[in-house]
Amino acid sequence: MTSTPGYRSGQVHLLGLAGFSRNIGFGVNKVFAAALLQALQASQPLIGFILGLEGLLGILMNPLTGWLSDRTRIPGLRRKVYVLICLPGAAVAWLLFAASHSLVLAGLALTLFYLFQQGSISPYQAWMPELVPVGLWGVASGYLNLWWQLGNLVAFLVIPLVWSVSHGAAYLLVALLMTAGGLVTGFFVPERPTLPSPEVAGFQAVGWKYTKLFRGNLLLYFLSQAFAWLSFEAIASFFTLFILHQAHGTVLDSALAMSLFTFTGLIAALLSGGLYRRFSPKGLLALSLGLFGALALPGIAVHQMWAVFFLVGVEGVFWSANLTVAFALATDLLRQAAWNRQEEATMRGGLYGMGNVVQSIGLIVAAPTAGLVIRASGGNYGLMFLVASSASFFGLICVLLMRPQRKIGGTMKADLQMETES
Repeated sequence: MTSTPGYRSGQVHLLGLAGFSRNIGFGVNKVFAAALLQALQASQPLIGFILGLEGLLGILMNPLTGWLSDRTRIPGLRRKVYVLICLPGAAVAWLLFAASHSLVLAGLALTLFYLFQQGSISPYQAWMPELVPVGLWGVASGYLNLWWQLGNLVAFLVIPLVWSVSHGAAYLLVALLMTAGGLVTGFFVPERPTLPSPEVAGFQAVGWKYTKLFRGNLLLYFLSQAFAWLSFEAIASFFTLFILHQAHGTVLDSALAMSLFTFTGLIAALLSGGLYRRFSPKGLLALSLGLFGALALPGIAVHQMWAVFFLVGVEGVFWSANLTVAFALATDLLRQAAWNRQEEATMRGGLYGMGNVVQSIGLIVAAPTAGLVIRASGGNYGLMFLVASSASFFGLICVLLMRPQRKIGGTMKADLQMETES
């Protein structure tokens, strides 16, 4: 991609609506899924198995749909079809799950919900770099993360408030918002045409060029994000139990704390997006992971709700900064690894597919790891912060090991200016 003809900044916000609706689904799954399964007499191991399918399907679906999307040349079927089909499909599956009176049907519906959710994300994320000039990737990442955090806020605060008045209205509102976001993005955001690139046959066409995703800076990037998501999920998985048993709060306190975490993240998304090209992306990512890990450590000794609110409010800033910087940095690192712009364009789905795989790995590994540490300590939920801090510092080390980015076409600055102006 050497230019983005007809680009308008408002298109980024329309693109953000699909992420907004997907994150509503992601959030309400965290809030309601376990409770609804328990109401159908599911055992704790079975609940854990069903919820774990989200991560397992993420490992399977994200690289698959990313690879298929990269290899598709037909306009409309390359990126946007995954949003148009998967998000409304996830909305229907959510309604079926919420209305189920059978554990078997509920489990099948929730599995279908995870299938649609995970199937949409890699092609959707690969859409942004093809829509936005390269010099504005950091700003666009900030805007998109703003919408994604807003989706989390709706899921953690607005939907539970509606649920307290009417369960059915809350579930229906989730489905309507997910469907609307998918349709608006799918129908009103253009999909840029891609130039055909020569393909080689056999194994090379399938996987050889993707080996570039597992070398050098990109490999270190994926490792850093695997540790980052392990850090986040170690806290998220046991946060409500930490509030109840260690901070002596309520379930409502847990929801309010997560809402504060998301609200401060909204602000950080805009700030970090604007700073992306002004400072070193590597430095910003290292700062975000390092401070997230350092500020997690005091959580071990926290026993009052006021301290929890303060801690999660500050942590929300650095977690959101990590998400914003990492999303844009992935595209920049791919530019360094690809031979040319045509090859780069046919690897973006695979890039984000792999990025979402490491997120899914964090989802699968974090809860058992933190659970074992908590159990070994005799039920000290505060030690989930120790797991989170350790994982963040490992991620920081991976970022610090990244080599300086090589220049593209003479100078990086000239390259960015050329594509921004075009």
